[in-house]
Amino acid sequence: MAYASSNRLPVLLRPKNFQWYWNSAVDPWSLAEEWMKYADAENEIIEDAYSQELLQVEIDGDWVINLKHQIQYKKNEKDKQRPIKRVQSENDRSHVHLRETRFSLPITLAATRSTPSIEGSQTADSDTLNHLRSHSYIAGTYFKSELEKTSKVFSDVVEAAAEGIMKEGSLLGKTKEAEWLARQLLTVKHYGNGISADWCHTIPVEIGQMCVYLYTKECFWYKLVNKLLRDISNITIDQLKSIGPFCWLLQQYLEKNKTREIITLYRGCELTDEQRKDYMIKKGTITFTAFTSTSRSREKAEQFGNTLFIFDCMNKYFPRAAHPCGAFSVDIAAISDFPNEEEFLIESKRVFQFMRYDYDFRKKKHLIYLMSLG
Repeated sequence: MAYASSNRLPVLLRPKNFQWYWNSAVDPWSLAEEWMKYADAENEIIEDAYSQELLQVEIDGDWVINLKHQIQYKKNEKDKQRPIKRVQSENDRSHVHLRETRFSLPITLAATRSTPSIEGSQTADSDTLNHLRSHSYIAGTYFKSELEKTSKVFSDVVEAAAEGIMKEGSLLGKTKEAEWLARQLLTVKHYGNGISADWCHTIPVEIGQMCVYLYTKECFWYKLVNKLLRDISNITIDQLKSIGPFCWLLQQYLEKNKTREIITLYRGCELTDEQRKDYMIKKGTITFTAFTSTSRSREKAEQFGNTLFIFDCMNKYFPRAAHPCGAFSVDIAAISDFPNEEEFLIESKRVFQFMRYDYDFRKKKHLIYLMSLG
């Protein structure tokens, strides 16, 4: 999917050719330099301060970044300083290789058997969690419990998503990171004014793009959302209320903006023989519970693991299949900080059918072909 630059948010037009580093050497002032990158959100926080010509800024862990003297130190250990530096290149800050944690973890499937319900007296919260366990669909459960039959608008959901980010960031000791993420999200809140928050209305593109942009950041939020969706039956009501708004917004955008281009997508991961069987159910279906990152680059996906998932779009491999699969993913490369990953994001609750298994003896790869049932 192409995005016209005139329609893109200011944060998406920001140059991506800068990276901040800190010297991690045992003796940070010796000639033996060991420069480490700051994480995505930290990098943005420092760059914001640098652009505003601030003298210093704080990041999580009680670290003070002194921009005037190009050093970092703990708030209570000012004498233990380390050099920092800003590197600006001609090209975008991007990864030649796919990020392993995003593109290679095993894909979580919805339970084929119903998950036990919460016992005891029935309350609104227990009903909500039972719905989540039964359907393995966080966006749907959040909508049913918080939005259905209400007068809420998209801006209300954006505010709830920002509050969820702040709450979970505080619990994880990532307050500064959470503040930056929430602040970016709230810059697009006004685009949702007066638009009913339901499945019938299209999410404002500015809100959707911002959710995708934040999801591509290597930060606590992306990791938390993925962790919880990979164990969806154990999500608590508080966690549902924290990540539910963001997941619903992201799901809304992915559902409304599927790429129609005829493509094949790939994801590599390490699986045991027993794990592989879970994806090879003949004449059955499998459902992904989490948002799933894939790449249109087979070469890059093959870097990971012993198994390569091949997602067939538009029946390229199976033209005579009984059910046309249609589009099932969104090209987010233009929004991502890492366009070279050629990332396509698959929405949650996407249903696939196992079509074929092969083994590539030359590359020593198990090949699992899946077709979306649309």
